[in-house]
Amino acid sequence: MSNRVHVSRIIHTIHATTDITKCRQLYLDALGGLVFAENYFPAEDRDAALLYVTDHMMEPMAPRHPDDLSKPFARMTAKIGQAFHSFEIKVASGKAASAAFREAGCTVAGDYGVFFFVKPESTGGVLLEVCELPMPNDPYERGNWNPAVGAGHACSVRGLDHIACVTRDMAAVLRFFTEIIDGEVLEDGRTSLPQPGRRVMLRVGDTRVAFIQPDDISDGPLGAFLAREQNGIYALVWAIEDEPAARAHFEDKLGLRLTQAGCIAHGFAIGPEDFLGARHEFLA
Repeated sequence: MSNRVHVSRIIHTIHATTDITKCRQLYLDALGGLVFAENYFPAEDRDAALLYVTDHMMEPMAPRHPDDLSKPFARMTAKIGQAFHSFEIKVASGKAASAAFREAGCTVAGDYGVFFFVKPESTGGVLLEVCELPMPNDPYERGNWNPAVGAGHACSVRGLDHIACVTRDMAAVLRFFTEIIDGEVLEDGRTSLPQPGRRVMLRVGDTRVAFIQPDDISDGPLGAFLAREQNGIYALVWAIEDEPAARAHFEDKLGLRLTQAGCIAHGFAIGPEDFLGARHEFLA
């Protein structure tokens, strides 16, 4: 394609869950999340909350009737379990972006005109939501947005460092994110965490997104991740001000178990089993 699709920002990351109330509360209690909207979408029979953890928007989302597999979100949750579902990019025109992606050979699904999904086989492994509309009541759109809105919480999170994804096919990642959309390669090198592999850091809109391709896709924590049903997002990596304070908040106050096993960065994580399947890592 001669004209890449412009992405102005990453709007949010969706956390698929079967317990919207518990998931929403975890983000508030553990990470200082600030809720600004909640909604029910009848077409997909799912509930969602929109909240900011400092500068990054999260959308916990749950099927209202998880056993009704006639609805797409219930089917997806049954497939991947409780886990990160996708991240969403902002474009000027959903219709134009959909046409451009289809022309480039991408598989598009759930196309409502103003928003749709690009399937993982087209992006190198990550499910991508694409939208032209602002989120309802989004503080970012009001003209006086302060990304430090959540600063001062006991977890000491000061911002999202990056979204970390795992891929089997780095060439497909680079084709989609740098040739079809206007992402930029920031770093391309080797990593040993949590196992040897190639790591490419991209800037997509206003956010850094890392893709790791392990040398051995059949071994290690990244191999185990690739072997199960998932949508490509391995972890959200947060920058924190005060590691001892954060650890005390997570462990002593909330009783969350912490680990360094499987970390893709030199920090620590809340055990995904304690965060409804989502892996949150922290870097001081």
